[in-house]
Amino acid sequence: MQEIPTEFADDTTLPIRIASLQVDGVELVGLSHSRFTCRLSVRGKNGEPAEFVGEADSEQHAVVAAVSLLCTRPLTVESWHQVCQASGAFQCSVVVTGEKEEDVRSGAGHGQSSRIAVAMATALIRAASHAALLKADFRANNQKELRRLAGEVMLQWDAIQDEFASEPSAAEFTRVHAEGLVLDYFNRVASAAVITATNHPRPDTILRLFDTSAWLFDANGQSRDSYTETDLWHAWYPGVLNDQRTVQSVIDSLPAAPATAIPWVVRLFENPRSWIRFRGAIDLDDHDVMHVLLGRGLQDQDEAFVLGFAMGTAKRVSRIQAAVFKLIMTWVYPEPYRIPRFLLPAFDLGVRSGKATGKLNLYKQPLEGLREMSVRDARVVAGIDIEVLLQAYRDEQEAIPFTIASLRLP
Repeated sequence: MQEIPTEFADDTTLPIRIASLQVDGVELVGLSHSRFTCRLSVRGKNGEPAEFVGEADSEQHAVVAAVSLLCTRPLTVESWHQVCQASGAFQCSVVVTGEKEEDVRSGAGHGQSSRIAVAMATALIRAASHAALLKADFRANNQKELRRLAGEVMLQWDAIQDEFASEPSAAEFTRVHAEGLVLDYFNRVASAAVITATNHPRPDTILRLFDTSAWLFDANGQSRDSYTETDLWHAWYPGVLNDQRTVQSVIDSLPAAPATAIPWVVRLFENPRSWIRFRGAIDLDDHDVMHVLLGRGLQDQDEAFVLGFAMGTAKRVSRIQAAVFKLIMTWVYPEPYRIPRFLLPAFDLGVRSGKATGKLNLYKQPLEGLREMSVRDARVVAGIDIEVLLQAYRDEQEAIPFTIASLRLP
């Protein structure tokens, strides 16, 4: 029977990362007017590509059948909401359960894409993840425990609403007590994550235990190419797709630095006025500009790349000097300035990129005059080739997989 293609696999929103899997492709094909096939291309924790095929009597059911193959049991869709926005993008929200009466689990998810099949698949996978129904190769390991805690929060939330329903200032009482409840659970989860990370044998893989997609997608389910509307330093990220913003406007969004002095040992090697500074030593104000031009956030991995890039613009950097600086960053620097060893490939890629693009000795040149320019014009003046950066970031994602800093790179 001749296949009738209903949608094509290419989509600018792909790949999409959810929990511990990556969705590389979603293809919906009409075998006839009453039979459809959905091909789902994904990568699990091991990074190996796999394809799952679902077939059913409708487009929606074909996608459900394909996503069910990622789960421990077939999915049942309890509710479905689909919207085609004025922009032409599709947004889907869905609630699913697993077909097992003695262990009913439900979860909700949403997805948005220019193709309905991708939006449907994304919403279903997220819902399955929230319901802790994904197979071990695809789920975040702690999802069941987090789901249990979320259930406790909702039960206590219902109790708070009942308790203060008759109070004259019911809304205010409810809000204050709900805030305390959420803070208690935030602290429990944060403490558990710290304990887990401290005792984990492979700290470089710790994020695989959690669903990091919450960092990478906005409330509409769209992938973030930047995130500057936040006061959290570990979440702030300017991205490279911000050509029209001025450098200063991006810098103004930087979260306030903690009121602690930079340790003397850091200033000894990174202050451009220090007598034993390394190549790449740059003033703090110019360092902020460099973060914006390179589209990097404030996590250790981002800092490693920025430091490496500044050093690389010297164009002639000895391997010995780079190696000694890496030893200092990983063994001499105190926390929180120390760079873990497993993040050092970001420094090496930064050095390589600095050698390949950017003006000679860019780190020595005052960057103050770039602040009022658009990011695009500032990169041109600084001689930074965006294609060199993009290639470096693709290499970085392969060298350091599954960190937040890598996952949010373009």
